[in-house]
Amino acid sequence: MVNDIILIASVLTALGTILAVAIKVYKFVRKCEKWIEKKDKHDEEQYCDILRLIIMTPEMPLSERISAGDIYVNKLHRNGGVKKKYEELLNRFSEEHKE
Repeated sequence: MVNDIILIASVLTALGTILAVAIKVYKFVRKCEKWIEKKDKHDEEQYCDILRLIIMTPEMPLSERISAGDIYVNKLHRNGGVKKKYEELLNRFSEEHKE
């Protein structure tokens, strides 16, 4: 009978340990996922900021500004003043390259 109690106690201890490790692993994975999501969001914001700077900087070549505008407006679906500037650049480009 004592051996049965010891066996049951050891099985319960093992299950408790396995459960505790599983919970710690789950919490670690969730923390990593949240960190990655936050990092990805910041990366996208920085990418949009860089594109915005390229579009708005008059010293940049017109072709690069339009290329950045294509990505900013068409792929990332951004709006606002930058989109209006992009449309102005497209008009300017079409006027310069009329034949």
